[in-house]
Amino acid sequence: MPQPTDLHFNGKKIRILEAVNQLGLGGTEYALQLYCKYLNREIFDVTVVSLLKGGERVQLIEAEGTKVIVLDGDLSRLPELLREADVLHWHGSGNCYGDAAFFEMVKANRPRLVIQTNVFGAYDRSPYYDLIDYDLYISEMILIRRMKQDKALANTYAPKRKVLPYPVDTDLLHNLEPTDEQICEFKKQNQLENQFLVGRIGRADNNKFDLITLDGFAVFSRKNNKARFLLVGATPEMKAHADKLGIAEKLIIFENTADLQSLLLYYKVMNVFLAASNIGESFGMVIAEAMTMGTPVVTISTEDRDNAQIELVDNQRSGIVTRRNAKDIASALAHLYQNKETVKQIATASVSKIEENYKAQYITRSLEGLILKALGNPVAGYTDNTGAVKEFSSEMISSYNRRCTDIFGRPKWLKKLLWKLRKL
Repeated sequence: MPQPTDLHFNGKKIRILEAVNQLGLGGTEYALQLYCKYLNREIFDVTVVSLLKGGERVQLIEAEGTKVIVLDGDLSRLPELLREADVLHWHGSGNCYGDAAFFEMVKANRPRLVIQTNVFGAYDRSPYYDLIDYDLYISEMILIRRMKQDKALANTYAPKRKVLPYPVDTDLLHNLEPTDEQICEFKKQNQLENQFLVGRIGRADNNKFDLITLDGFAVFSRKNNKARFLLVGATPEMKAHADKLGIAEKLIIFENTADLQSLLLYYKVMNVFLAASNIGESFGMVIAEAMTMGTPVVTISTEDRDNAQIELVDNQRSGIVTRRNAKDIASALAHLYQNKETVKQIATASVSKIEENYKAQYITRSLEGLILKALGNPVAGYTDNTGAVKEFSSEMISSYNRRCTDIFGRPKWLKKLLWKLRKL
């Protein structure tokens, strides 16, 4: 992808209001922070407003030079902020009725352009939806599902619905990447030398962790006494399940942390990142971070839930995608354990996949291009040639269907048959 170029913009800056309900450590808030960080300040004047409460991310955003206003549920200041803005960029679930008080104020004080980053792909047929000029979905999967569910309305809304994935700050991640010495020291301190580390990083939330993860590891570890599981973000239910499986002594548990350097060290010491969520992934930031660190990812396909993880992970190229089956997960782990050359190839491909498709500067550049085009392209010579914004299409559906059939362990003839059946 081309590197975004610097622009010299002498006109009046375009005022963007980046809005969200809260500013904790979740993926929604992190994406907002990255947009603020990489929006071109020669062109854009950026302010963040948090409607309900602040959180840990307030200081992080302010430290990077962006003004943050926390309303603490008092929306009386919001009309003035909206009137002063040229662009409102709302980060929400897609449930406009659920944020009715907010959208009533947007309706009465509408900026020139309203953009929604639709985190969960929701749509409630609210009249407020017509206020939104662009409804941006963070993965192809959730846009495909949305269009399928809306049926007759799909064609009506197709022009405003697009895919713009979450940005990944690959430059920062690589700058903070642990050294070999730090990795060795961590393993020494935790008695993990000569161990095969499978791991998971995430919130201590049962919805974000499918216990099938531990089932698959248990099957694998019965044949591999060097196997250990690095669990960052454990709940009592996870610990109890590990105890039930007889693998509690193989768990290395760390509390979750906001310290990025610590998280990157966890990624790097793992031989495999095993990603399986009860609710699936609408994007999969932890998967993207693991891939940026070159850690091979094994994930499961969850067609009945969010399933964006199979967009990040190209089966047997930038990772491995399995069925939700303990034996299949164990087989994938064994495959990586036994094939060091495959691990190297996947590591290289996974780094490239994120760098080429989700780099924060490119994603932000595409958002800028969308805004400038909608406002009449007020910056002469500005073009977005990153290709990050994608329109809904039959090719998008075909690509997703192909990924759903390309599962580790399936013979080629079965993959071809399933692919043909999905096309019928």
